[in-house]
Amino acid sequence: MTALNTRIASALILTALLAACGSSVPLAETKPEPVASNALNLAPTPTASLLVGNFYCELGNRVDLSNESNGDVKLNWKGRSYSMTTVATTTGAVRLEDKASGLVWIQIPAKSMLLNSKLGQQLANECKVR
Repeated sequence: MTALNTRIASALILTALLAACGSSVPLAETKPEPVASNALNLAPTPTASLLVGNFYCELGNRVDLSNESNGDVKLNWKGRSYSMTTVATTTGAVRLEDKASGLVWIQIPAKSMLLNSKLGQQLANECKVR
C-alpha cells in the first residue's frame, strides 16, 4: 500500500468513526452545580511585619519607607513622597498601595519591589535594607 493510499484509508476510517459518534438520542438535561464564590475559603492572612528604612535596590534605585505618627506608611521614591495604604493578602506578604499614583510596594522576607500598577511596570526590584 502506498503512502497516498494509507492516508486516504486513514481519512475514511476517521470519518466513519466520527460519524458513528453522532447520535440522534437527546442527552439528559443537566444543570451545573452552583459555584461558591470562594471555594477554597481563602481568607486574608495577617501580613508579616513591615520593615522600614532605606531600601537599596538593583540598578542603583532607592526606596525609603517610614511609619508616620498617625499609623500611615510614607514611601519616598525619586524625590516624591507617597502615603501608602496597607492591603490584605492571602499569602502573608506585605502589600502597600497608593491608588492615586498607582504605586504598589510588595515586601516578602527575601526582598521587596516597587511596581506601578497603572503603567504595568516594575520600578525597583531586589530591594533590601542595609
